[in-house]
Amino acid sequence: MCFGDMSMVAKSFIFIWMISIFILGLCNLFQSIQVKRTKTIVICVIVLIAEYVLIQVISDMLHRDSGMVNVDFTYQLGRIHFIWWVLLVVALMGISITLASFFKHWKEKHITPMSIKDSMDMLHAGICYWEESGRIILSNRRMNEICLALSGEILLNGQKFYESIGSECVSLPDGTIQYFFHDLVEFDDKQVHELVAADITELYKRNELLEQETLSLQRMNEGLRRYNQNIEEMVRKQEILDAKVYIHDEMNRLMLVTTAMTETVTPKEEFESVLTLWRNNAVLLGNEAEKDIEDVDALEIEKLAKLLGLQVTWVGLSLAEAPRRLREMLVVVTREAIANAVKHAEAKHIQIDMTQVDKELLVAIWNDGQEPDGDVKEGGGLSNIRRMIEKHKGSLEIVTKGQFVLHVKIPL
Repeated sequence: MCFGDMSMVAKSFIFIWMISIFILGLCNLFQSIQVKRTKTIVICVIVLIAEYVLIQVISDMLHRDSGMVNVDFTYQLGRIHFIWWVLLVVALMGISITLASFFKHWKEKHITPMSIKDSMDMLHAGICYWEESGRIILSNRRMNEICLALSGEILLNGQKFYESIGSECVSLPDGTIQYFFHDLVEFDDKQVHELVAADITELYKRNELLEQETLSLQRMNEGLRRYNQNIEEMVRKQEILDAKVYIHDEMNRLMLVTTAMTETVTPKEEFESVLTLWRNNAVLLGNEAEKDIEDVDALEIEKLAKLLGLQVTWVGLSLAEAPRRLREMLVVVTREAIANAVKHAEAKHIQIDMTQVDKELLVAIWNDGQEPDGDVKEGGGLSNIRRMIEKHKGSLEIVTKGQFVLHVKIPL
């Protein structure tokens, strides 16, 4: 049976079928132009022309059945067996589907302007490029949403939108915080403007939380600092009290010794020794009555040594060159060393070597008195000195062999 002798319904079905194939051919032609492959463009054009001719022929046949004048070309094609028509339509459909599949796979394996646009639209950050005149070159969906949220208008002029921002960090109506970064980049031998909007909402909230925690830690640190000052003040007062108790205990002991000596016959040498102890303790007690320990400076130390008949020599750094926060401790250490040198070693000269090595202050105190009989047991004075040095994160070493030496090491 010829194609022209088919029923109206059959020819209408084939006509609609060809219209669908023709639309698919138009899509293939547009995609081939995007791909910019000459071979595929030629094939798409040839297929599209063949599809158009068949549509026209079928349309003429339908019009002939409606009583219109027949066209000879259409009449001749209508004499072809319908099987060949069906095969031709199927072949055109197969070619169109093959081309569509080819373009689909080609786009999946190649970068196209549309794929770049789709990739940029998937970003969470807003991106926009525009020329000096403000004409938009490229912008993604997120930047358009930000522009619409801030200005209520779609993004048409990049320069106008950038000038309307007015700040690097902007809060949107939905509560998010956007950070804008603007730069000039090279593109096709000319400079274009680049604007990037990054969502820093989470970072902003964490920064606020960090600031609050920092303020809380500062208040806590201030409280600890005041607490530490109170502890230092209590320790200082306790050290002063211990020193005063020690001096008064020595006075009581001397009073008992003196009372015992008056009741018995005592050699003159022992009387002179006791008299020397009375003079030394009187000097120490007088200094305690005049001022606190931290007020004693280098002049007081030299004055004390002179009253006790002791010569003091400073080697290296002087007391005035030592850090202010360490002077009180150095004065107490030196004073205790002078008292012990006179009391236990009957020394006539004491030397204080003070140097700074790297970030440490090294102090060595020795005298020319008698060598200790054995290991020195730390009593009230030396124990107080060790506590003060350790409070400054320093160390105290006592050498008794050959000569009594105090080695003090304090980090600066």
